[in-house]
Amino acid sequence: MPDGLEDNSNWNAILQWSLRFQDTPNPDRQLTPFDEERRQFLSDALRSAVVADPAREMHTHVALLKNTDSSEEECLYALEALAFHAEDIDQANDLYLIGGLQVCCAYLKHTNTELQNAACEVIASAVQNNEKVAMFVTDSDVLNILLKLVEGEKEVRVKSLYAVSCLVRGNNDALEKFNELEGYNVIVRALQSDITKLQTKALFMVSSICASYPKQSELYCTMGITEQLFVVLGSGDVSGPSTLHALSLLLSISHDCPDAVFPKDARDVLLELRTRLDTVAQAEEVNICETLLQRWPDPRRDSVER
Repeated sequence: MPDGLEDNSNWNAILQWSLRFQDTPNPDRQLTPFDEERRQFLSDALRSAVVADPAREMHTHVALLKNTDSSEEECLYALEALAFHAEDIDQANDLYLIGGLQVCCAYLKHTNTELQNAACEVIASAVQNNEKVAMFVTDSDVLNILLKLVEGEKEVRVKSLYAVSCLVRGNNDALEKFNELEGYNVIVRALQSDITKLQTKALFMVSSICASYPKQSELYCTMGITEQLFVVLGSGDVSGPSTLHALSLLLSISHDCPDAVFPKDARDVLLELRTRLDTVAQAEEVNICETLLQRWPDPRRDSVER
């Protein structure tokens, strides 16, 4: 057992919990999945037991990152460990207060793409639901650096966009800075990428933004995003997340932008998509597709009724 863990009270809590659920072996017993309460308890207890002193650990990792004699493998391990710590809001705040987040951000400019990706992961973990850390990233040059990475080396584009998305979604101040930096152009270009994961994250980000801030739909409409959405819907794997994100975004735009211009074959694309969705039983996508089809009535039916 690692040093210091033998006295950790959480190990006793885990032992007591496991003993409480033991009983006499029964060959007819039906195994059932953990309920959420039991799963959360065990997860929290194990995490607390393994990381006895997160503040000290973070200090150690930050010191390693600042040491010019550290190897790239050591730095990668430190960044990955800090990304884990940053998932906890209190630990993310501590990381910022000790200057560790600033050190991690410096690795965005490293020549090693693995280290750049790991730095993006730290930022993505730290900014979510964390106003203090998000403010630092917004007010510094970090967002600008991330946007440049989205259009940089192929290996870093997805992770950097993920970090941008985590910062901007649901954060009005970050969204304003994002627009000030013309980040919307970066995202629209990401939508046109042949990198599936990049396109998917871009769709999710824009869909979330437009759902939270309806006026943003008008901005993306003026950039011709509707044409791109129908390109996505007319191709690709309908069982993947891109279809749902594209449909959700199209629904927001059709609701918030009455003057939006759509392709002439919009209804045909949706009908063909509806047929493909039936083969994979995607209920949510089907419902959105049906709603959108009601907004593009069949012109042949209209002429018959007249």
